[in-house]
Amino acid sequence: MKDKMKGLIVGLTIGTLLSGSVVMAAGTKIEVNFRNLKYMFDGVEKAPKEGKGFIYEGNTYVPLRFISESLGKPVEWDEANNTIWMGKNPNHIVATYRGGKVTQKQFDTYLNIEKLLFAGSYEDTPEYNREALNNLLRDEILYSRASATIKSNAKKLALEHIKDWKSYSDQFAKDIKAANVTEADLELFLTRYQSGLDFLTSTITESQLKAKYQDNLAIDKDTYTSVTLRHILIGLEDDNYEPLRTEAEALKRAQEVQTKLKNKGDFAALAKEYSDDPGSSDLGGLIEDAPLTSFVEEFKVASSKLPIGTISDPVLTDFGYHIIKVESRDIQTLEQVKEDLKTELLDELLSNFVQTELPKLLEKSDF
Repeated sequence: MKDKMKGLIVGLTIGTLLSGSVVMAAGTKIEVNFRNLKYMFDGVEKAPKEGKGFIYEGNTYVPLRFISESLGKPVEWDEANNTIWMGKNPNHIVATYRGGKVTQKQFDTYLNIEKLLFAGSYEDTPEYNREALNNLLRDEILYSRASATIKSNAKKLALEHIKDWKSYSDQFAKDIKAANVTEADLELFLTRYQSGLDFLTSTITESQLKAKYQDNLAIDKDTYTSVTLRHILIGLEDDNYEPLRTEAEALKRAQEVQTKLKNKGDFAALAKEYSDDPGSSDLGGLIEDAPLTSFVEEFKVASSKLPIGTISDPVLTDFGYHIIKVESRDIQTLEQVKEDLKTELLDELLSNFVQTELPKLLEKSDF
């Protein structure tokens, strides 16, 4: 009789309800009495849209899907495993894409690792989950395209990261347990992520690097220019953003410094005496090998045009007036910035894959 009841319950779950009787897959037929039952959930009445409850041998049976969904739990019939899932089904397919699929368990594991690695950034929103799924699909697909060598090197790097993590944190085991992931899960996550990056990087050509270098110069001719200079700042505010002097007072003081410098005054000594820039005054006003693009616009323009070794007129920025002396300017070659260019191109390739290629490969998604 217990085996028959199991079959009966499964029959109810998949909707095999007939008027006056229930016929099971095995062909056994039992007589039941359907009843007009009333269902109350915390004082609120709810009624099934289809299927009725019935009494059999003193027990009352009601549609499982109705009960589950009334309690806010999804219900799913897992044909492959002959299992009814209430709540999350780890075997549920959350996404299918050309060549593969993602189960609920895979997605939950990926999400748990993201929470572990990027603590504080997780948001339980559809937008965040959609982005996490895209990241997972990106890693899965790009990993499948990587060579055996790339995968092997990525795995070695992943193991090194985990080893380092263990060495500086005695909480490693507790952390991954609390995140509901295993060390093997973490290793796979890191390996696939790194494999994807290395695969895309391997597709970058020399001609692409040259083109990117020229494109960046076309946008800003000073992109790869660095300078070594000395400057003296006559500030308008102190460290607490309180007024230090008026703009007119600052200009007058800057002109005094300029005159002393043109009369062969020692730049380093005058910087220590006059400069309000705490980052360089103790160094005699020296700023060494700095990208021009790191300066505010007015300072950048002056430093890019000022003849080497000459003393500038006072240059006004939001910080105050500057007296500048450029000691050297250097333009970095393609070879010198190649790794930076690879990083820029890699970011573009990742973005293009997620925004352009991935939607074409995605066949179904719950998000």
